[in-house]
Amino acid sequence: MAESSVLVGGARAAVRRPARVRALIIDPYPVTRVRLKDTLRGLDIIESVGEKTSPHGVIELLGDIPFNVVMIDEDPGEGTVFDVIKELRRHPAGQKPAYVVVCGEVNDAIRQRGQEVGVRAFLAKPFDLRGVEKAILSALAPPAAAAPREAPDGLKETLAKLRQVSLFSGFSDPELVRLLKICRSKNLTPGEFVFHDGDKGASLFVVVGGQVDIRKEIGGENKLLVSMHPGDCFGEMAIIDSSPRMADAVANNKCALIEVDASIINNNEDIISLKLTRQIAILLAKKLRAQSQR
Repeated sequence: MAESSVLVGGARAAVRRPARVRALIIDPYPVTRVRLKDTLRGLDIIESVGEKTSPHGVIELLGDIPFNVVMIDEDPGEGTVFDVIKELRRHPAGQKPAYVVVCGEVNDAIRQRGQEVGVRAFLAKPFDLRGVEKAILSALAPPAAAAPREAPDGLKETLAKLRQVSLFSGFSDPELVRLLKICRSKNLTPGEFVFHDGDKGASLFVVVGGQVDIRKEIGGENKLLVSMHPGDCFGEMAIIDSSPRMADAVANNKCALIEVDASIINNNEDIISLKLTRQIAILLAKKLRAQSQR
């Protein structure tokens, strides 16, 4: 394969030209969608081109066809392009392709928003054959090494708190920052339910602040089973087997939680997933030992 030089994150990197690329276009506008499709087919690196008029059903499509690159218009028709990409990347199938944002103007604000959701390549309109090829090569190029930057004091404090949680103890600062971006944060008021007994379970929760009580109706009486405090995790069984919740989880006071979705755990190609899976296994082993010693 021939080598090319592309600009990635301000640094020029030599990359091997991919043998064949499968590209997916997401664009609600027929004129630009057809033009981009025709341009892609003029590149010798392109194996096939798929197209969608909206992000609806894209995850299912990515699960069936291993597209290498997703080229998505800045106006995807459903929310902002960056919200759409963030949602797509929450799923294992959506984390595999590289993304190219097709927009009218590429500026610092666009690049910053793209960086936040893992986009490193942009294609400005009107585009030509060379510009399209350059965008694809930039998207597929490995990230350029960047000089480490000092984290802001507020972020340092947050990362320090997270590292006290056993589930996150083995993570580096960059990994924790990325974990915060792909997980959901929840703030609860006293008496608010995290989930109810019997609810479908697809995530686990980490208590960052406050207290969450795990309660269950037994013999007509609502009993407290255990209280969760900062650093504690709960709901992990549902992440393993997608089983219904076995009790209520309710905020005892003002609480701050991090919700880790099962889709993050199930992405076997991501180091974060592998580390979380190992830590969950250790957590479950500790709980089983504690129960056997009672």
